[in-house]
Amino acid sequence: MVRPAVIRARWVLPIDAEPIQNGEVVVENDQIVEVRPVSSLPDSDVRNLGEAILIPGLVNTHAHLEYSFLRGYDEKTPLFPWIRHLVALKAQVPQDHWLPSAMMGAAELLASGVTFVADNSDTGVTAEAIARSGLRGRVYQEFFGIGEEASDEAILNRLSEQLETHQTTIQRFGAEGRVETGISPHAIYTVRDSLMKQIGGWAAQRNLALSLHASESYSEVALTRAGSGEFAQMFNERKIPYASPRVQPIEYLASTGVLGPKTQLVHCVRVEPLEINLMAKFQCAMAHCPRSNAKLLSGIAPLQEILRAGIPVGLGTDSAVSSGSLDFFEEIRCAAWLQRATRHTPKPAAKEWIEIATLGGARAMGLDSQIGSLTPGKKADLCAIRISRAAFGSAPDPFTALVFAAQAPDVILTMVNGQTLYEEGKWLTLEMDKLRAFPWQTPAEAFAD
Repeated sequence: MVRPAVIRARWVLPIDAEPIQNGEVVVENDQIVEVRPVSSLPDSDVRNLGEAILIPGLVNTHAHLEYSFLRGYDEKTPLFPWIRHLVALKAQVPQDHWLPSAMMGAAELLASGVTFVADNSDTGVTAEAIARSGLRGRVYQEFFGIGEEASDEAILNRLSEQLETHQTTIQRFGAEGRVETGISPHAIYTVRDSLMKQIGGWAAQRNLALSLHASESYSEVALTRAGSGEFAQMFNERKIPYASPRVQPIEYLASTGVLGPKTQLVHCVRVEPLEINLMAKFQCAMAHCPRSNAKLLSGIAPLQEILRAGIPVGLGTDSAVSSGSLDFFEEIRCAAWLQRATRHTPKPAAKEWIEIATLGGARAMGLDSQIGSLTPGKKADLCAIRISRAAFGSAPDPFTALVFAAQAPDVILTMVNGQTLYEEGKWLTLEMDKLRAFPWQTPAEAFAD
């Protein structure tokens, strides 16, 4: 019988219960068994983190870890030229770069207190990266099909093979129950109508979750509303037939059958009230990626209306290419600042932002019965943030301290399933020296005009 571990900190934030000043979390095997005020146990029998805030592990609901090494190589804006340049960069990346790139992304998340990541992967390597790192996660296998290069049937057959490969990888690294798979029909402008209309039923038969980039930019709205704009021009140049549905993006997706309780919509920057109602009707979830949306000049999602509609929302870092870093505290802070600046209200408040970053994200992933709060019976996924820097002052409100002062370097402990994965600047499941020494090759397209 493994002896329970007792982790003590100045603040314990269960999220689904009131904060505990000077508290403890008791972990046995892979579960939380008790959350309580400091007991009479001596320091010699506990893991005393001292001046720290102990919270549930952060839930990153949207990422592209495999692109991590391309950070800084694509500074084009807005979204359309950025995507086109990213495609050119990807075409020049040696195949042996993708896995270490995804591993570096996983390392950055662990150092930021993230314990769960939903990753949209084109190459599929993140199934191995997440499994090996010890992170909990969901790998959405991304697929495309807008031209005539492959039939719908061929694309779906390849998708089946990729999912089988991922399952084999997950089993090989003993990550069953910790890492799962889903699928990602990338976006309206990269997946043709015939394929989009098949994928909802195809996924439902296999009980697969879906993730789609949706309503991210004006260019996407112009495409579906009027068959105009940059995407439409690209289709004309490539002689790709496209019949505009003459509706908003999420109205179109509703007509294809892909929306449902297991569907995640990423970005939703340009959604209209009717689309928000559709998201709520079909019980979809949303991944909010404010830094990516700001960097690519896409705009700011109407988050308060989405939350008021009862739609589960989680935060996502997107890729290091579009966000600059995978520091999850930077994502939380950016989200809070942008909503305040544009909506002229302090809502959501600091406490609500930390809930969105933990239990809200878990709810958006359909995993709130397992993770997202420090609750007895849930998985022992947690992180600790040291609050000894001058920026924290006396930290009278731990939620405000986390939202407006915390940074990834303040994270001192990241734990998944009761296993310590990162502690005091050291990764315990990743060979960081080898990753740092990897001979990365700069794509020739990196600095092309």
